[in-house]
Amino acid sequence: MKRKSTHHPRLNLAQLRICGVKEMRELDLGAEQEYGLRPGILMENAGRGAVDAILEYDPRAGIDSEIIVFAGKGNNAGDAFVVARHLHCLSRRVRVFHLLEATKYQGPTQENFESLVKMKCKMLHLTSADELVSFLNSSTRKLIAVDGLIGIGLKGALNGLIFDVVEILNQRVPTIISLDIPTGVCSDTGAVLGTSILATLTCSFGFPKLGHFFAPGAVRRGILVNVDISLPKSFKKVARQWLLGALPISKLLHQRDRYGHKNNFGHTFLIGGSPGRVGAIAMSTKACHRVGTGLVTASTWGDTEVALRERLWDETMMIPLNLEGRDLEFYLEQLAGFSSIVVGPGLGTRPDARRLLEILFSSYRGPLVLDADAINIVAEHRLHDHLARRGAPNIITPHPGEMARLLNIPKEKVVGELIASIQEAADRTQSVVVLKGAASLITSPGEKVYLNHYPNDGMATGGSGDVLAGMVGGLVGQKIEALAATQLAVTLHSLAGALAAKSLGHRSMTASDITGNIGHAFQELKDITQNDDFRAEDHGILRLH
Repeated sequence: MKRKSTHHPRLNLAQLRICGVKEMRELDLGAEQEYGLRPGILMENAGRGAVDAILEYDPRAGIDSEIIVFAGKGNNAGDAFVVARHLHCLSRRVRVFHLLEATKYQGPTQENFESLVKMKCKMLHLTSADELVSFLNSSTRKLIAVDGLIGIGLKGALNGLIFDVVEILNQRVPTIISLDIPTGVCSDTGAVLGTSILATLTCSFGFPKLGHFFAPGAVRRGILVNVDISLPKSFKKVARQWLLGALPISKLLHQRDRYGHKNNFGHTFLIGGSPGRVGAIAMSTKACHRVGTGLVTASTWGDTEVALRERLWDETMMIPLNLEGRDLEFYLEQLAGFSSIVVGPGLGTRPDARRLLEILFSSYRGPLVLDADAINIVAEHRLHDHLARRGAPNIITPHPGEMARLLNIPKEKVVGELIASIQEAADRTQSVVVLKGAASLITSPGEKVYLNHYPNDGMATGGSGDVLAGMVGGLVGQKIEALAATQLAVTLHSLAGALAAKSLGHRSMTASDITGNIGHAFQELKDITQNDDFRAEDHGILRLH
């Protein structure tokens, strides 16, 4: 008997390749030169796949409504013409507005344009915004627009007629389907250049683009469906960037020994807290417990010991944080007994904090997780090389502001160059890096970049990052390889947040609610591996809201 699927409806199952513009163009060229897949073939497959997605979204599109297709220039216009032709051949009500004169189209785009003319599809060369407004004012039907204006070839801010068309469509047409990416969104960064289409549905061709996942462009794509355009299988196996999927991540869950002793499941040491900020390290320790760590010990400064003890669970042990005399000797003796250490949540940046990090860098030989103030101290005192020379696994978990300080660059540059920033941080610190955000990025030196896409505004709350740090530390302390432990922690963190939002609502959930749902998140991942309904061939189609 098959188990019933229990996974959250927005769970990303696939581990899917993600491309930038240059990379996608290289693939298109390689498909033609190595496999004989001419641009016209890929264009045909893209348009036909988009029609399938449109009719799945609205089976009566073009029957109870009129579909107005907008074609700009280049291959995106060609995709739009293929969409129009297939809809026309299905007897759907369709009309094409093309922004270039007929003689200016070339190659397969021109061929598809001419086919539409011969089929007597309704077509209009749009030369002014007034023509579009006039049509919209006179139309009595429900309208669905197809955006084939620019695609991934956008090079600068929208202006002129395309700008006007985009603004008019956003204001007047409630349902817009974008081909490949909404016009106006940068495919590499998600930046909106001037303005952009507010799409209801976006049909990505071949592979999703980076701009589909980074704000603000991600907000403007609507539902994302990836259309298979028959690129070779080999193209799907090698990539620089990957969407982190729950199905492959679920395989990182190894079976626990039911007869195991607490010492079999790791002993994680968490250091942090300062006056008024003990909650951060307390939340980290609780999350560490929830990921199955056998033993959890916390440490904080002398002036916050009492306050922290009151916030910890009874299961958490404590040792004093004193870096002088015999206390320091005791501290150094204890370090070797920990399977992982987390340092930074609420730590503060007092002078002794720098000394603490230097002691950990030189004396501890296990996995070390740096969060929050620990990252800021590395940045302020230029301890990058010291960290990089540890010779043991490092994991750092900055948000964009902390990343900017770590790399000594403006935050705007980090946001505009996310992939380059995380790769530089990994190389400079020889660490696994999690660049936290609505779409978090994960990488390590010389490794691929993995993107965790599970946007949840309820997780934009104080303490969410502290919870993640504790989860990472607990999992890597259970002898899971550093990059794999980080991927697993980030996925579980997102799932737990989604479950918290589902039960409490995005506005009302707190970081503690994420911790409270970690156990349920584990069950979600476990169900994927045990559920016969999860078939590998189903995981190549991406549907994200």
